[in-house]
Amino acid sequence: MAVYSAASYCSDPIYGYSNNAAAGGGSWSMSESVLGVAPVPGLDISGVLYRYTAVKERPDDFTVTIQNTNAVDGGYVFRETDDWSGRTGQTIVKQIPVGYVPIRFWGDGEIVTTGMGSVEDPAVVYTYRYIEPEPELPNLPTYTYNALEDPAVITATTATERPETDEDEAKKDDEDEEKKDMEKALAALQSGLEMAKGQDGLLAAMNPVTMTQYYAATIPGGAYQETVMLDGGQIKDNKRAFRSMANDRLHNQMVEEQYR
Repeated sequence: MAVYSAASYCSDPIYGYSNNAAAGGGSWSMSESVLGVAPVPGLDISGVLYRYTAVKERPDDFTVTIQNTNAVDGGYVFRETDDWSGRTGQTIVKQIPVGYVPIRFWGDGEIVTTGMGSVEDPAVVYTYRYIEPEPELPNLPTYTYNALEDPAVITATTATERPETDEDEAKKDDEDEEKKDMEKALAALQSGLEMAKGQDGLLAAMNPVTMTQYYAATIPGGAYQETVMLDGGQIKDNKRAFRSMANDRLHNQMVEEQYR
């Protein structure tokens, strides 16, 4: 069975069942006289209940089909077939759920038979649910707002120039002076780097000559013999040096007395 979606609803559902659609014969329409309610939007068929008695001889082939055409898509919205071939005829009762299919899909119904046999006392009943649908909103014109095209937004976001003031001129002069000072500092730094680079080159050129002179000096080898000889094996004290040291100490004392 096909699955159909219902519209939006705004009331509590009402459940019920129709009259016997087959009471007037083997075909019928889904009208208010059959359903017992008006076939209006919000009415959905939820199932089909049928009963009949098949009359036939056991060996004979015989089928019975209960069906409703699809009033929207063509074909059938409901179709159920019972095959009685090779069976003894008897009464059958079936309940077939179909979900909640909107009433607009339900076309004419009928009982169709094939083979040798007949149908007696047929009854076809439809169960339904009714929910009052929400009222449809009127078709209102749609409007798309684009902020980029709003004149007020364009005016607010457009850059505007303002006249320069004395404060702007002073600020500009300060920025120029800072720029000049920075350029001078960079020039001095560059000059210092060039000078240091030149000194490094000069030292690099001088070092091989200077170090070569040191490395080229030759220290004569051999043994140096002691030549100092002590007369008598003793070194006498220098009395003159003792007297000089005593005079120096006396002189220092006299000088220190002047500052006390």
